[in-house]
Amino acid sequence: MKMVEGVWHKPWEVTMEVRRIQILKDGLEVAIVHTLREGNKLTDFMANIVFSFAGTNSICYNDFQDLPSEAKTILNMDKSQIPNLRIRKFQNGGFAQD
Repeated sequence: MKMVEGVWHKPWEVTMEVRRIQILKDGLEVAIVHTLREGNKLTDFMANIVFSFAGTNSICYNDFQDLPSEAKTILNMDKSQIPNLRIRKFQNGGFAQD
């Protein structure tokens, strides 16, 4: 979000992609907003699948039944409006919520 808005410096690895996004949004009313990982859990999960299969054949899910079981669980939780919480365990044994 900050790179597309020109607030942050773009690393060379993503310069072309960010520029394409900037060109696509020029002349349009576009709002780019940040969403925490917990609010976008299914997208985060699916992106990790794509990265794990990078360089191999493409993956295509045509319907709900084709999805991995964890993706189905996340989607059903989202439909049921069950919140996703990220809880970290500290080294001293205590817990903290991000």
